[in-house]
Amino acid sequence: MTTRTSCSSVILCNFSWLIAVAGAPLAHAGEISAYTLTSNIGAASDYISRGLRLNWHQPAIQGGAELVHRSGGYISTSFSQVTDQFYANGSVELDLYAGLRQSSGDGLSYDIGLGAYFYPGANYRDAFPKGTYPGQRYDTAEAIFGMTYRWLNLKYSYSLTDYYGYDGRTVPLSVWNSGVFGGVAPGHGTRGSGYLEANASFDAGHEMSIGLHAGHQAVAHSSKLSYSDYRISGTKSLPQEWLVTLALSGTSGAEIYNNFLSVSGNGQTLDIGGTHWTLSASKTF
Repeated sequence: MTTRTSCSSVILCNFSWLIAVAGAPLAHAGEISAYTLTSNIGAASDYISRGLRLNWHQPAIQGGAELVHRSGGYISTSFSQVTDQFYANGSVELDLYAGLRQSSGDGLSYDIGLGAYFYPGANYRDAFPKGTYPGQRYDTAEAIFGMTYRWLNLKYSYSLTDYYGYDGRTVPLSVWNSGVFGGVAPGHGTRGSGYLEANASFDAGHEMSIGLHAGHQAVAHSSKLSYSDYRISGTKSLPQEWLVTLALSGTSGAEIYNNFLSVSGNGQTLDIGGTHWTLSASKTF
């Protein structure tokens, strides 16, 4: 029997290792620590990642923490609630990152790292109808390459594993509930998939900023699974380190995800892609 991990227990585990690591280099009085630890906690009206709604249009608790060395090396973690209607028997996404950031001092910087995304308890074999799909986890690892010049950021994420467990058995070529024929070619996986994105951030004054995003997800050895996404957002800084963000997200070429049939077997459907508003609030520590 698959054990379903609760969001609260994963959150505690998620932060405990960072606290342990951060405790080691604490500076004595009068010294400057080589490490900086920041964290945040908040909630959003939905969890949208790369343009897709992953919590079935329900509010999601989210948070994260990052430990940075003065050399530019970093480790970080983040989490969000997700739905078992999209991730069979899943309830939380846990992301871990490690990498190096360096700056040239003239507004140009780069970021090279690894990202791993885990879905404790989630497995394709638990998708409805049970017994149809093989035992395959959704967990994914990516190599990440980023470059920033002043207000513009470019980033490419290359999948080192199958893209969220997609292969010719878990996402076979078929007619989806949207009426679109697509999936992964028989006998193939999706390792080598890539996500290219551009992000821009502008100071709008009055403690406000405007964010712009465009991305394209290419899914290897697949038909109709690749798509593009867009996002425009406005963020307001509030007293006591609070941030409130209103965002409009959209997708192009993601019609296969329309009228998506819940994998939990309750018969519910939802447009996972498309255009959607989200409201979120978070506090930084």
